[in-house]
Amino acid sequence: MVLRDKMFSVECEEGSKTKIRLHPDYLIYQAHFPGNPITPGVCIVQIIGELAESRVGRQLSLHKVVNLKFLAPLSPVETPFADVIFTAIEEEDDTVRTKGMIMAGDRTMTKFTIIYCNK
Repeated sequence: MVLRDKMFSVECEEGSKTKIRLHPDYLIYQAHFPGNPITPGVCIVQIIGELAESRVGRQLSLHKVVNLKFLAPLSPVETPFADVIFTAIEEEDDTVRTKGMIMAGDRTMTKFTIIYCNK
């Protein structure tokens, strides 16, 4: 399922940082959780993957989550804008290793190291 332009949109890209806007009216937020929406972890992984695809210019498939830390809830109401920062994108053969964090202002929301392979 593609979440770009449905659950989130890209506001701008500058270097290793992509500013995204979360859409609080997206269907998933009505169930997770009504009155206090937060972005599900699986959706955060999907958002990271879609942004990684955009950066490397090809479709990717999740291969392995090496490290994933949710440090604070990512709410489309309380934190409608967030920065996805890739501190490393390493391409080797048919894999792409990403490392980075999601920030809202000066607060770290998520840290990740995820490996993808070509689709």
